[in-house]
Amino acid sequence: MLEIDRFEKILDELEKKGRLSYQELDSIMKVSASTIRRDIEKMFKNGLLIKIKGGVAQLEKLNFDPKIADRFNRNVEGKKEIAQKAFKRIKKGDFIYLDAGTTVFYLIEKLKDIEVTVITNGTMHIDELLRNNIRTIVAGGEIKGLTGAVVGIETVEFLDKYRFDKCFLGTNGISLKAGFTTPEVNEAMVKKKVLELSEEKYILADEDKFDKISNIKFSPLENCKIITTKKAIKENNRYKKYFY
Repeated sequence: MLEIDRFEKILDELEKKGRLSYQELDSIMKVSASTIRRDIEKMFKNGLLIKIKGGVAQLEKLNFDPKIADRFNRNVEGKKEIAQKAFKRIKKGDFIYLDAGTTVFYLIEKLKDIEVTVITNGTMHIDELLRNNIRTIVAGGEIKGLTGAVVGIETVEFLDKYRFDKCFLGTNGISLKAGFTTPEVNEAMVKKKVLELSEEKYILADEDKFDKISNIKFSPLENCKIITTKKAIKENNRYKKYFY
């Protein structure tokens, strides 16, 4: 059996079962244990599956957006670490785009001592931007109730007249196989447009986002630099060329 055929067979079985032990793989594949281990290592490095204790698992699929309140309470220290790293990329006079997202939110307070202009589609950011006396432009369009993001074709058209020195975006999933993904097409549309309009492009993501795939791809990995935590960098060495 050719390597590509073995890969397809493993992925087909994972699609059915979600996870497979090495014992199950031995039974299914009918090849040597060393061949299976080499295949698994190569598939893992290429973002096709996740290694777990005693076997492998399918990449997690995210078909929905978590509620904004739930997201704010997750991994706060990690998000603050990411925000501090992102802040180092910003200088006086920058015209920047801040995506709707909880990790991006923690960057806002750090901007109060620099003269910058911010455009955002995150309604949850508005109070914090005004509180810190940051010059702010809010993107127009439909507000997505679950996340508070302004999205859709009207938002894309609104943004098209601008050009950004830097953009800082969130993501629901990061995968070597699928790139950067998000569950909702209108939000993906806005992210794609912002990336087109930005000179420097950064994705802010904690360790929970790696090896996850959502429904809509908005960018290949090579189009952006990932700003993440020390922990995520240590755990995801195969993504190292994409880290800032």
